Amino acid sequence: MQKDPWHNQYPLDPTRVGEIIAADIDQFDVTRVSVLGEGWDFCTFVVNDEWVFRFPKRRQCARQLAREFELLEALAGPLGNESIAIPRYRYYVRTPALFTLAYVGYPMLSGEALIDCVVDSIDRAAIGRQLGGFLQRLNAAAPMPPPRIYHDQFPANLIDFRRELDDASASLPPHIAAACRRLLATTPTPDDAAPLFQHGDLGAEHILVDRRTSRITAIIDWGDAGWGDRVGGLVGLWAWGGDNAVHAALSEWGRVLSDDAWSRLRLWGVAYAVGSAYYGYKDRRDALHATALRWLDRMYSNGQLADPETPDA
Repeated sequence: MQKDPWHNQYPLDPTRVGEIIAADIDQFDVTRVSVLGEGWDFCTFVVNDEWVFRFPKRRQCARQLAREFELLEALAGPLGNESIAIPRYRYYVRTPALFTLAYVGYPMLSGEALIDCVVDSIDRAAIGRQLGGFLQRLNAAAPMPPPRIYHDQFPANLIDFRRELDDASASLPPHIAAACRRLLATTPTPDDAAPLFQHGDLGAEHILVDRRTSRITAIIDWGDAGWGDRVGGLVGLWAWGGDNAVHAALSEWGRVLSDDAWSRLRLWGVAYAVGSAYYGYKDRRDALHATALRWLDRMYSNGQLADPETPDA
C-alpha cells in the first residue's frame, strides 16, 4: 500500500512526548502535554500550556528542522522587535535519549490560524497591510545571498497540483473539479523577474491572528524559507482574502504587480486551494476541506477558474 507523502514514521502521543522531554531537558518540569496539531512534516505538542515542542515525522524532516533552526537564529536580530512574532527555538535537542530524530521547543505564540477564520469575521484589508509590511521587512532581512542562477519552480510544481486534483476530484463538486482541471492544464507565463527572500510556504495555515483585533500575531513554520517567486508570499493571502487583501498588502509593501504577475498569483492561489482540498480530503480533515471548497467556489463565481486574469467581482 502506497504511503501518503505526509506519513509519520515516528508516531507519538502526549505521554511519550512527556517522557522524551523529561529524559533530555533536566531543568524542564513536564506537568501537562497535549496535541497541538499535525502538519505535512511535523507533529506539535503543547507542554505546560506555554511551550510548543515540534517533532519531525520523517528523517528528511529533521534535516529541514536543522536548516530552519539556523535560519530563525539569523532572523532573530533583524525581526526580533517585530509586532509579528516568529518562533525562537529555546531548546534544540540534537541527539535525544528516547527519540530517533532531533526536535525543538519554543515559547508558545498567540493567535489562531488565519485559515480557520472566515473572511467576513476579520478585516481582510488590515490583515493584508500587516502582511505586506512584514514581507517588505523580511525581504530586507535576507540572511543569505540570492542565488547566482534562479529557476522558476512553479511550472514544475503544477505537476504535483494536477496529481493532487486527480486524487481529490471525487470530493469536489463536478463543475469545480472540471474547471480546476482545465485551468491547471494550462502553462503559466515564464517569470524571469528577480526572486525575493521569503517564507517559502506562507499559506493561511502559517499566519496566526487575533480575530478580535484583526491583528497578525505570528508567522510560523519556516522550513522552506529562501529565495523564490516574487508573488509566492501572497498566495495564501489571496486564496483566503482575494484581490482586496492583496491590494492592501501591495500598497503597504510598496510594490505593483503586472497583469502577468496577477494571473500567476491567481493560478497559484487556485493550485494552493486544490492542494488544501486534497490534503483535507485524504487526511480526513473535514474543516480544511470545507475551507478549500469555499475558496474554490468563490474563485469559480468570480470567473477566476476560467481565466486567472479576471479580477474579483
